Amino acid sequence: MSVKKINGGTVSTPRGFKASGLYCGIKAKSKKPDLALVVSEVPAVSAGMFTRNRLKAWPVLHSMSVIKKSEKHRAIIANSGNANCINGPRGKEAVGAVVRSASEHTGIPEKEILICSTGIIGIRLPVLKITRAMPRLVKQLSVRGGHRAAQGIMTTDTRAKEIAVSFSIGKTEIRIGAIAKGVGMCHPNMATMLSFITTDCAIRRPMVYKALRFAVNKTFNMMSIDNDISTNDTVFILANGRAGNRTITSADENYRKFEEALTYVTMQMTKELVKDGEGATKFCEILVSGAKSFEDAEKAARTIANSMLFKTMLAGADPNWGRIAAAVGASGAIFHPDRLTISFDGIKLFLNGKYLISARTDVKKVLKHDEFKIEVALNEGRHSASFFTCDLTKGYVQINAAYST
Repeated sequence: MSVKKINGGTVSTPRGFKASGLYCGIKAKSKKPDLALVVSEVPAVSAGMFTRNRLKAWPVLHSMSVIKKSEKHRAIIANSGNANCINGPRGKEAVGAVVRSASEHTGIPEKEILICSTGIIGIRLPVLKITRAMPRLVKQLSVRGGHRAAQGIMTTDTRAKEIAVSFSIGKTEIRIGAIAKGVGMCHPNMATMLSFITTDCAIRRPMVYKALRFAVNKTFNMMSIDNDISTNDTVFILANGRAGNRTITSADENYRKFEEALTYVTMQMTKELVKDGEGATKFCEILVSGAKSFEDAEKAARTIANSMLFKTMLAGADPNWGRIAAAVGASGAIFHPDRLTISFDGIKLFLNGKYLISARTDVKKVLKHDEFKIEVALNEGRHSASFFTCDLTKGYVQINAAYST
């Protein structure tokens, strides 16, 4: 199947969707956009995945409840700069007030509105700033508004993350669009950030959930910027059927096309998030191959990616293969040191348990690149897993030592 990237595509590119974003006053210091709205012209089949952090923000708890009660929704309202989390009963009241305001100005029933927040924990959400801006936010809804919506959900991101693609089911063109944010507090234990995905594909809810779980597990759950799990992580998808294709009701060939395209979208978002990791200068794909099971491959790759020693090794362009080997050993994956091989962009530095010192200079050059791939071959079986990570620099410490809006 051919998935085509749409130039300038965003969350409002699929048929029947509009979006907007603006500054409402939450980010008083930076005055950057801090409010976003995504709307479907008609009720859309919805699915969501949420943080596994047991301390969930009020918007997460609200959206989890709302999405259980109905299989169709029309809008996603989101703010940045304030997580609306661990701030007492007023945080819960704030969610209700924002949803009521969005409903009043869009004409969409409250039960069809999903809500997200991201930003600083423990501070009261300035509801009045949001509700006063709601008329402007709704008025600015546009098929080109996805770009502003992408900016409206950013926190420490340095650039917006957005994409849209098209593919065909028979003679019908299907589109999928997305925006995402999250370059810190990103650790793979569900969604790892905020991402809103839209599609004009006609598809039943069980199939949407199945495809979303698959895509998230292959991409968003296979990335790590740091080792912290946010209280607000959420991924939503809305499918409004406006493309007019025959509705996907089972895991047939058309479903597989949809799943492939959705996974492509989330993969591109994953890579953009990692590349923009707080203070990051290097993007690294870790491939663990030859594992006895997928679980072994995944946990070995995960342990390497989350190792602070490994991440600082990337920052210093130091080909310290011992840190990688130690992480594999700590992961619990089955392997024998005499069969372990470690390569950097195809250059073997550790082969079947032996250090190839002659390759060190070439590997050091690889590690000076902005992007590279490290393969760890366990040579125990046929299973593999890829993980995406970045380096850990002084920039990360500086950003998080004094983070505020």
